[in-house]
Amino acid sequence: MVTLTIDGKQVQASKAATILDAAEDAGIKIPVLCHAKKLLPYGACRVCLVEVEQMKGRLIPACTTPVTEGMVVTTTSEQINKVRKTVMEFLLVNHVVDCPICDKGGECDLQDLTYEFEVCGNRFKDAKFSLETDERNPFIERNMNRCVLCGKCVRVCDEIVAYGSYSFINRGFDTKVATAYDRELNCEFCGQCVSMCPVGALLPRPFKFKARPWQLKEVDSVCGYCGNGCTLTLGVLNNKVETIRFNDKIGVNDGNLCVRGRFGYSFINAEDRLQKPLVRKHGRLEPASWSEAMDAVAAGFEKARGDKGVGILSGGRLTNEEFFFLGHLADKVLRTPHLDHSGGECYKGVTEGLAETLGVKASTGTFPQVEECDAILAIRSDFYETHPVFGMVVNQAVKRHNAKFVVVSDKKGKFTKLPGTQTLLTKPGTEISILNALAHVLLVEDLAQTDGVEGVEALRAALADFAPKVVAAKAGISAEAIEKAARDLAQGKNKAILLAYGLPYNAYSRELGVAAANLAILCGALDGEKGGLFLCGEKANSQGAIDQAIVPRQGGMGAQQMLAAAADGELSALYVIGEDPLASYPDRARTQAALEKVPFLVVQDLFLTETAREADVILPAVSFAEKDGTFTNAERRVQRLRPGVKSPGEARSDLAIFSLLAGRMGSSLSFTGPKAVFAEMASSVPGYQGLNFDAIGPQGVVWGGENLAPQWRKVKAVAGGEPVAARFQMVTGSALYHSGTLSVRAKGPLAAMAESYVEFASEDAAELGIADADLVSVRGNGEELRLKAKIGKRLQRGMVFVPYHFADAGVNKVFRGEAAVAVEISKASV
Repeated sequence: MVTLTIDGKQVQASKAATILDAAEDAGIKIPVLCHAKKLLPYGACRVCLVEVEQMKGRLIPACTTPVTEGMVVTTTSEQINKVRKTVMEFLLVNHVVDCPICDKGGECDLQDLTYEFEVCGNRFKDAKFSLETDERNPFIERNMNRCVLCGKCVRVCDEIVAYGSYSFINRGFDTKVATAYDRELNCEFCGQCVSMCPVGALLPRPFKFKARPWQLKEVDSVCGYCGNGCTLTLGVLNNKVETIRFNDKIGVNDGNLCVRGRFGYSFINAEDRLQKPLVRKHGRLEPASWSEAMDAVAAGFEKARGDKGVGILSGGRLTNEEFFFLGHLADKVLRTPHLDHSGGECYKGVTEGLAETLGVKASTGTFPQVEECDAILAIRSDFYETHPVFGMVVNQAVKRHNAKFVVVSDKKGKFTKLPGTQTLLTKPGTEISILNALAHVLLVEDLAQTDGVEGVEALRAALADFAPKVVAAKAGISAEAIEKAARDLAQGKNKAILLAYGLPYNAYSRELGVAAANLAILCGALDGEKGGLFLCGEKANSQGAIDQAIVPRQGGMGAQQMLAAAADGELSALYVIGEDPLASYPDRARTQAALEKVPFLVVQDLFLTETAREADVILPAVSFAEKDGTFTNAERRVQRLRPGVKSPGEARSDLAIFSLLAGRMGSSLSFTGPKAVFAEMASSVPGYQGLNFDAIGPQGVVWGGENLAPQWRKVKAVAGGEPVAARFQMVTGSALYHSGTLSVRAKGPLAAMAESYVEFASEDAAELGIADADLVSVRGNGEELRLKAKIGKRLQRGMVFVPYHFADAGVNKVFRGEAAVAVEISKASV
């Protein structure tokens, strides 16, 4: 620490701090325009000029000048204000000053500084900018006439997003921010540049002319899409979410959001939301009162309970409180052991794999720690697509801190483009063999941390068959690459291993969890102050579902078993909550048979999904934006949801529906609201004990602490899959612009990706004579898909990729949970 004086006040600051940092910590305001706390110091605008006693005769930028012992700083004086006012005049020389029609009016930093420094005229004269406004994409309007060349958009896209959409072009007075060759913007559309822009040069088009900022009610909540758990702020007007507001003062994501979080909110306001219960009468779904609907549900479940039982399938969008109540509803009211969520098989890596090896069922570290790691291993390049904002943390670890980064994947992706990244590009289904080979190298070369670890010798013997040369031949990579990756992982103080799970990643889930845990133990990823093992769920509250034990009870069936039983007539009722199995679960034929043959089907959801169309009773639920409660993200951070808008029509929260159902079935099970349920959770759920609902602040609360200590360390041998012997093999997974199947109900994600596709390597497309957007036939497992072609360079030859989000594409007709499916490809006739 160093001691300095700012405006006569003695303050202490870190040796790495700038004058601006020290002033902010001391509550002293220095005006800025180009500075942002999450970006590296830049010093472009000169608005933050201050005087340092030891540097008499010149003013220096506070945002780039490091503090030194004994420094005496003056942040405001007649001379400083005069210079700042001159800077403002320079900025306004060419600026169009169209504040009345600019959507940034009322929250524009340039407008605020102009007022603060009383810039009522301008001594300098020049022509105003007259550049053409770019409105060629549906998300971001670019009006460079308002740009002040602060460079924040350029820097955030490079430093945080690692995409590099923007740069400065031209020289002198003709300098402007533009895309490559000044083309239209075509990027991830995360909107980070919009959030960073201090003026109206970059604006969110979906919000244009909707409201002024002072008209909006701001409600802090948590994104309802992936397990990243990003804090976001709803901008509400007239009971409608009009925009997502930038807020880097709360949460752990520093205001970072992806395209889904920033632009995927319109489903909340959708006109086709379910607003009234529906009951099937004479073969048709008819509107009904809640009383009639709940009578039908209670009667149907009562009958099923006395017959072959009830199965409960839940999605991962319920709050912790709703999951907790659902568990009690299954145990005490419906008295069924058949309870599962989000496909069952896909999260066995956490619930079984980690439980066997570490005795925990969650990630062991927190997301911000990863930025400070020396070595990172990502299993699947899809990790960036499934958890983009966590991916931005990895970007910074690599770009800012030179972390050694290894990606094990069957396809290239955003991660594989990071500088210095080593990509082990494997054949589909061989990831476990690669992880085993990495562990083999650590053991053979005495690089492994084995103190206090059980099963080391048994693992050593089992991994004899996974020598790098053997695995390399199977996986299609070099043995030297495997050896180098293992050595890089062993070096350094802090390490992180990342693996995402979700419905399109069913294959070998448990085995991948075990193999990843083995590697984390042996390389010492669990021993550093930062990092650890991260298994991240696909849905917003997947970790909460695991924490609240939404898993099969003793002797109960999991999701896939329930569907098989229902299809075979061995289950009398299914209760599907916040999930669309017909669209998202593997093996659509089996799911269809289950829904058609089960005697009684209840669906509780936001929309009339494909699954809901098969139901006997449909119960309208509410979205995350209408709920009070908590989510737990993939780093175990418990965060508050707060309702921003009222429920549409007669829709009710899942908690209210569960309570109503319990009452209809004669149970006294009831709570007065989310706070009361949380109190019960805090008294009984491991990890949540002692937590207080009202005490959960803007940063949330990480149960188990920043570093979750394993209960034990037991390495276990697991075997992986074999490569598919076929000319073409299809894999499925997540696409960046979508999350699960809910995002296809939102205008933003649909504007970026409106329909499904089949992606080819450019070499395969050339061989088959297929061009972009050609209609292609994909045949596999006795089914055919007809999809438009997308040609790229990220796939290996012989692979095709189809995203799983779109129900009408029917990818789950072909995909039945395998790592890869042998398919036949041909150009289809229109």
